[in-house]
Amino acid sequence: MPQPVIPESSLDALQEASRTRSSARPAGQRLDGIQELLGEALPAMETAVQQACRGPEPLDQASAQLVMAGGKRVRPITALLICKACGGDPSRAVPLAASVELIHSATLLHDDVMDEGEERRGRPASRLLWGNLVSVLSGDLLLTSALQLVLEAGIEGAMQDTLDTMQALIAGEVAQLEARGRQDLGVEGYLEIARGKTASLFACACRLGARAAGASDAVIDAVGRFGERVGIAFQIVDDVLDLEGIDHEVGKRLGHDLAEGKTTMPLALALKEASEELHPLLIDARAGDTLAAAQVSRSQAVRDACVQARGYAARETDAGLAELDLLPEGRERDLLEALVRSLIDRRT
Repeated sequence: MPQPVIPESSLDALQEASRTRSSARPAGQRLDGIQELLGEALPAMETAVQQACRGPEPLDQASAQLVMAGGKRVRPITALLICKACGGDPSRAVPLAASVELIHSATLLHDDVMDEGEERRGRPASRLLWGNLVSVLSGDLLLTSALQLVLEAGIEGAMQDTLDTMQALIAGEVAQLEARGRQDLGVEGYLEIARGKTASLFACACRLGARAAGASDAVIDAVGRFGERVGIAFQIVDDVLDLEGIDHEVGKRLGHDLAEGKTTMPLALALKEASEELHPLLIDARAGDTLAAAQVSRSQAVRDACVQARGYAARETDAGLAELDLLPEGRERDLLEALVRSLIDRRT
């Protein structure tokens, strides 16, 4: 049975990158500030995430292949920062933060099976090493571990938020499957999918962090709206990078969304302006023609649409950050804003 390669934690990897790559230094500085602010809550969260991979062989190995490859850990870090910004002890939010990361990892394991993905986080997808059945069951293992953590946390409203989010994730996935290959989806259709598949989990992370701090309903709802808007912006930037990014830096094969027949925001915008030019190319690209895919990504209409999409993401981010006005000003909010803007402004 293949053995997973266990790398450094994502935090250690980012610190190393900040020392060796000048472009990553601002991120490294932000990370130092976040680590100092959150203290032992960060390593405790990472430990909880890794321990959740324990289970029957080979499910433990297949889940560890993904979970221990790192990832940005954006959602759990955001949950911990929200908890701290609401005046709470971030250690109380650790199991909830870990649960969000586990749900995210489970969806990736399932997505790779449905999309026949070959690479995830710069490594072979678990399905290639252990097969589709094991990969699906590994995702199920992480989902049950996530629910167990939420249950044991015993925080009022946390389980309902989690269950509502899982239903939204499923609805978003179904909507995306139904829209596959369509060129008439449009921006609104795209946004409906993004709210379910990506934004709902960001919103959940924020709500859970606020609940762990004992925040009021008004604050919980406000940070949830913040998370939804930031989640949409995050997905839009991912879509842009799929068309203009660099393979090894984005962490998956360039043009993967295009090959799967997904209409992302840049494509939805470009199709409004140049459908006659792009329509035949998209048909060929979705049939596996890599030259056609390259022509799509180099199209001026698509390049212009990528700029427009980034503008939309920036506006969503600004609107989301405005929702944080209910929180006290301070270092926690500053770091949260810096983290969010670094994600939305990224070029790799």
